[in-house]
Amino acid sequence: MQKVNLGKTGQQISCIGLGTMYFGSKVDEKTSFDILDFYAAQGGTFLDSANKYASWIPGFKGGESEMLIGKWMNERKNRSSMLISSKVGFAYGEIPRSLKKEIIIVECEKSLKRMNVETIDLYFAHAFDAQTPLDETMEAFYQLKKSGKIRFAGASNFYAWHLSEANSIANHQGWEGFCCLQQRHTYLEPTLRANFGTQLLLTPEIANCCETKEITTMAYSPLLAGAYVDAQKPIPIQYQSVTSDFRLKVLKEIATELNVSANAVVLAWMMQTKTIPMVTGSSVNQIYENFSALKIKLTDEQLLRLEQDVVEPNKY
Repeated sequence: MQKVNLGKTGQQISCIGLGTMYFGSKVDEKTSFDILDFYAAQGGTFLDSANKYASWIPGFKGGESEMLIGKWMNERKNRSSMLISSKVGFAYGEIPRSLKKEIIIVECEKSLKRMNVETIDLYFAHAFDAQTPLDETMEAFYQLKKSGKIRFAGASNFYAWHLSEANSIANHQGWEGFCCLQQRHTYLEPTLRANFGTQLLLTPEIANCCETKEITTMAYSPLLAGAYVDAQKPIPIQYQSVTSDFRLKVLKEIATELNVSANAVVLAWMMQTKTIPMVTGSSVNQIYENFSALKIKLTDEQLLRLEQDVVEPNKY
């Protein structure tokens, strides 16, 4: 599997990440291990988790994904070849939504213990916290890095100005800021002011900001939970528009030309537009189908068709 740069860190990271949100909860241990084994066999090394996964499912309290990853790495003896991430910031159990210094540090210690590791490679601020000064948040990540508890820090669900201000504060202090940004992102474009609750989109403005500042972009929910390939799953209402109808038509045409699934085209398009998609599934077969994207090289003409505007832009 191809590796790409992680921001300006000098670290290389897999061009497709494996999301582990439901591993150890909705997805049982054996199936989770099978998926992890398959991903590693394809050369994948980036495992994406969070402290709260999957606390919202009845019978679970959070930390299940982290514990399963730790157990898998321990049994496979492959910690040194994996790049593992976790996140802090959203509420779960008795932990409030917050990026206060104390919460970041305490939650990091919990994640380290659950995964049975000494260092988390990539530790995310899971959501922007308007109630906590950014200098306090960035100092917490700096201290964790200085003490060897984390290697790099990333952001998720941040606006462009959040990210710029956070990194400006860090740089002013001589600290490393956020090297990457993980947002909700897919091929279809949502309607104006579409509401995704606590999830923030990778808008063209944010993507441009990240490219300019050499901040790696990552995408969660890139395949809309199967809506591109399953006729029984409607396109989410936030994406329903004339533009989406046009884009879906082009997507299916190119998938037919290449004799691959629409999902594979979406993932290939995303990788060729310099964003790392997070893929996941509840079976090895689902993951296998997605990995056909690694063999696809979209032509310039196909990329232009995929990104073509429905109407001519205003020439003024």
